[in-house]
Amino acid sequence: MANPIVSRTTLMTGAVAMSVRGVVAKTAFLLSLAAVSGFGVFFYALSINLSSSLLYGMALVSLFAGMGLGLASAMKPHLAKSLAIPYALIEGVLLGAFSLIMYRYYPTVPLSALSATFITAAVMLTLYVTGVIKVTEKFRSMIMSAMIAIGILYLVQLGFRLFGSSLPFLFDGGMIAIGFSIFVIFIASFSLLLDFDNVEKGTAFGVAREYEWVYSIGILSTLVWMYIEFLRLIGYLQGD
Repeated sequence: MANPIVSRTTLMTGAVAMSVRGVVAKTAFLLSLAAVSGFGVFFYALSINLSSSLLYGMALVSLFAGMGLGLASAMKPHLAKSLAIPYALIEGVLLGAFSLIMYRYYPTVPLSALSATFITAAVMLTLYVTGVIKVTEKFRSMIMSAMIAIGILYLVQLGFRLFGSSLPFLFDGGMIAIGFSIFVIFIASFSLLLDFDNVEKGTAFGVAREYEWVYSIGILSTLVWMYIEFLRLIGYLQGD
């Protein structure tokens, strides 16, 4: 998920500057760890027929643990390198648990969601690199505002779920829920543009190399968010 742009005032004297290549390498590494963790959780839980309630519990714990580590890395960049590996592994648990929950209802959904996520990411990267979509301050502000609003709705929905209920219309699989899920995927996709822009500006500003881990964690979190929302959307469509 998009991280704030690091200003010149945060640079450390004498620090080695970050590079796009460094962010790409670290992002690929974290994605690999998350994939290994996710597949491990998925197939192990499938083999022992782990109950859906335990899977939901695992997903919930990993969600909050991941949020905590992600925020810690953003606020304390010098810790990002140490937090990156556990963050990726925890995100893998989240991915594996949610994927298996959906797989039990619709076996083809996880693979479809994975394909959709990487295709969307490739398209957004192409749009950014070619300059078709430019990240302006107004654009950034709009996407960040939408992300905050979506985050609040997620938290409210989580509160409802704890009491065995749900937000009316937005998460029930109906037409409004499908429309909302599509909207969230668009925002997640645009959030990926903010991540790309952060990396480009960080490189141009000569931000310290330790921020490569911060930006890599940000990109991973956006991709995880996008994948989970694709799971939800494709599950809705399969259900219809």
